[in-house]
Amino acid sequence: MKTKRKILLAVALTFALAVVLTSCGGGSKQKKDSSNVTPTEHGSMSEGGEHESSSDIMHKQHSGLAENFAHKDIVILEEKYPVGKETQNELEQVIDAYLRLKDALVSDDEEAVNIAVGLMAEKASAVVPEQLEGEGLEAWQNHKTLYDAKLKEMKHISGLENKRSYFSHLSEIMYCTIKSFGLKQGNLFAAYCPMALDNKGAYWISDSKEIRNPYMGAKMPTCGEIKEEL
Repeated sequence: MKTKRKILLAVALTFALAVVLTSCGGGSKQKKDSSNVTPTEHGSMSEGGEHESSSDIMHKQHSGLAENFAHKDIVILEEKYPVGKETQNELEQVIDAYLRLKDALVSDDEEAVNIAVGLMAEKASAVVPEQLEGEGLEAWQNHKTLYDAKLKEMKHISGLENKRSYFSHLSEIMYCTIKSFGLKQGNLFAAYCPMALDNKGAYWISDSKEIRNPYMGAKMPTCGEIKEEL
């Protein structure tokens, strides 16, 4: 009888120990899984062991933003093409003219829109292509051709809503120009409004994190969100 009790006790202890070990193993696994959280504002470590800032992480998260564009004919370089100071200044004047156009649309001012369209076309033509080579030259030639076509169409079509449709294309080209040549880094933002253009959605470039929607104007000026810091 005593032997039988000893055997039963040993079996019970073995079972209890197995349960404890299983629980510990599960707890260890859960702790490991919970460490896979989204990087905080302090950044994280890359695979190579280097510290990544929050801006680096954000850039990786949105590196495929251009894949969502409505137009697929715009060249965007995978790596920034280095430009000289003079060319950088010329390209950034194109950006400044674009921002002026954006502000005119925000204000629902068609006359100011037409003036800004003319200025942007002028600044795009002032970029000297001889200072670019290889893929940098090919990218700019692609962008310049698209700028010329869309600005010409935007200038001649009447009505703010019609002009806003062309502005969406200009915005996608502008994004690709900024990313390809590394212009005004840290000072520009890509914003998106899902309700723009009859709920088709559209992007624009802003020099502020404050949402001032060029597609909705006075109707819904704060509709949209920042998608990427450029």
